[in-house]
Amino acid sequence: MAGPYQAIKFVELDFDVNWDRTMMVAGYANIRYTATNRGGHLAVVFESVVGNMTTYYYEVAAGQEVFVVDQVIHIPAGCQKSDGGNNIKVG
Repeated sequence: MAGPYQAIKFVELDFDVNWDRTMMVAGYANIRYTATNRGGHLAVVFESVVGNMTTYYYEVAAGQEVFVVDQVIHIPAGCQKSDGGNNIKVG
């Protein structure tokens, strides 16, 4: 399947309501998120080696899968935009 793809070691993830989640165990636990029929948006917070946070934003097409293995997320899309800091809102 053609890219773009990204894999990021993350600090925090935020999925909108347009995702289904499945636990998978194959020697180690990982989680598969599948974008529902409307597609899905997610935000990923990355921390650089010097402690600076950046929030990356993605839009994933309906039916596409995102895998989380330990603290690495595998995304079948390129980043649409980014902001400095941790911009994930609570609540």
